[in-house]
Amino acid sequence: MEHTGQVNSMITCRNIGKTFSTKKTSLEVLQKFDLDVKENEFVVLLGPGQCGKTTLMNIIAGLEPPTAGEVLFQGEKVTKPNPGIGMVYQTTGLFPWFTVMKNVDFGPRMKHMPKQERRKKAQHFIDLVGLTGFENSYPIKLSGGMRQRVGIARAYCNDPAVLLMDEPFGHLDAQTRYAMQEVITNIWSREKRTVIFVTNNIEEAVFLADRIILLTNCPTNVKREIRIDLPRPRDYVSKEFLKIREEISEIFESTK
Repeated sequence: MEHTGQVNSMITCRNIGKTFSTKKTSLEVLQKFDLDVKENEFVVLLGPGQCGKTTLMNIIAGLEPPTAGEVLFQGEKVTKPNPGIGMVYQTTGLFPWFTVMKNVDFGPRMKHMPKQERRKKAQHFIDLVGLTGFENSYPIKLSGGMRQRVGIARAYCNDPAVLLMDEPFGHLDAQTRYAMQEVITNIWSREKRTVIFVTNNIEEAVFLADRIILLTNCPTNVKREIRIDLPRPRDYVSKEFLKIREEISEIFESTK
């Protein structure tokens, strides 16, 4: 795969390396990592636990520098957090003293968008994630899945060009996780964004991705790139889905 860093690539990782060092030891987490992600593409990074996926996401987000290489966002080098790159973590980080509406419209409010305009915008995303009627609820009154819906709506309401999602459903029970996968597929199909999604769940990766980047164990690099051409919405038990899942499972097991 050629890595040109052209502007039609929303995110380009060039030769990314990351080593954590102390006086006595050093740990190489990322090694010569290359990736191009195009506009509106849904890319899933699939790798074993503790292989450096979160570190890579933090580097792409501009939250920490690489030891080697560079990240480009729309052709420009990333050296610090950029409002064009949003992040959704496993823990939502909602403001407990704010209602759902105030959490979702927080970004536009910080940009001084007029109240009526930002509330209309926030309501659009609240509706899309299926929380109509919960606008005045506080996070403590919501289930884990509902709080994650608020986090996704808040991220979209901020209008990022790229959305990074770091195992956002990892702590949810199986039934809620399936529901959230359908939510994110629905909102992505309606409100296109470039998405880089991290998971260690093969089924989740196949359900969501345009393209799966299968990662090696630490130090992390690209082991295999797999394009998923199944039409959406996808059926977890279709013959085609199960065949792809089985093929990826065999490759994935060899990375551990």
